[in-house]
Parts: sequence; C-alpha cells; structure tokens
Amino acid sequence: MSTESPPANGNGNGLAVHERFMATVRRACNTPEGRAVLRQGLVDGLEDPWQMYVHLMPAGGIPIRDDIPEHALRRAEEPFLLIASLYAVHDAPSPRAGDKPLTERIAKPAKPWENLGWSLAHAARAGMRRETATGLLSHLCELDYPALITELPSTVSLLRSNNVPIRWPVLLRDLTRYQRWAADVRIDWARAYTNPANAAPKENRV
Repeated sequence: MSTESPPANGNGNGLAVHERFMATVRRACNTPEGRAVLRQGLVDGLEDPWQMYVHLMPAGGIPIRDDIPEHALRRAEEPFLLIASLYAVHDAPSPRAGDKPLTERIAKPAKPWENLGWSLAHAARAGMRRETATGLLSHLCELDYPALITELPSTVSLLRSNNVPIRWPVLLRDLTRYQRWAADVRIDWARAYTNPANAAPKENRV
C-alpha cells in the first residue's frame, strides 16, 4: 500500500497518482501470467482478487491512504482493481504475441477533461447514434456508485469495440471521486459530452 494520497478535494483535477497507478498496471501486464490474472479479475467480478494483488503489489502497489480504516479498505481499492481489469481486457498488449509493452510506447498524458462524457462524445462523432450516446450517458449518471461499478464494464466494452478511446487515469480518478462526489462527476461528464472541445479551462487547452 502506498503512503501517497489521491486528491482529497472534490474537483479531482490532479491525475499524477492515477497515471502512476496505470504505469503499475502496465508493468503487471507485461508478463502473460500478470495480464491473464488481471483479465480474470473482471470475469470473477473482483469477488476474491488476491491473485491480482500478487501481481499489482510488486509492480508498484495500489495508492490508498494509510489512514483508511480496515473495514473501508476493500471499497477504496475497488476502483483501482476494476480499472486494472478493464485495461487488461481491452488495451493491454499480449506479451505472448510479442507486442511491444506499453511501458516502451509512451502515450500522451491524459487531460483532466478527457472523461467518460468526452469518450461518449467521440463515439457519437464516430458513428454511434447521438440518441444512443445521450441515453447511455443519462443512464450512467442516474446510477449510484455500486450500480455504476456493475454497469461500467459493458459500457467500456461497447466503446472500445468501436475504437473509442478511454483515458484510463481519468476514468479511475472519476470512479474514486464518484464514491463521495457523484454530483460533481456527473456535471463534468455532461460538460465534456455536450461541448468536448471546450471542456477544459481556457488556460489548460492545447
């Protein structure tokens, strides 16, 4: 367990902790066994993820604050485990196929506004019916946290099957925020969906 804390406020603009965790996930996926175990976590519904810990902890660990009480630890770690599994299923290269590890293909860092609403806006521009994308966003925003965790894998699968990008550090940040600041996350998703080109503050646009 890391001693470094994710942002404690509701705006959640910082991504450094979440970027570093995704680097941990990529390292864990660099072996066939690690990738397979993380993929299996999604199949198992994260019910008994001890094997995931075996691969994630040596690769860098899960950045949860040390002051979280034991009874709340599993819930705090849940978004990290879910994102690790989703990444392993949808984006991790296959070591057996000789694919170049993503740790060697440095991706452009995610922007804070490249959230789920931003991805759905991309889907609408890429061929998904606008009514479908809007309905999907509306459905997700109506969910409480446990229901969102249940529904998210099918949404991610739909998006990635259509080559719609998912910014994993941003999605991870938003899932951790959703536990306490769901209303803020929903507003961020709606802003990015309705005007993805202008979702970022002017001083942060590139």
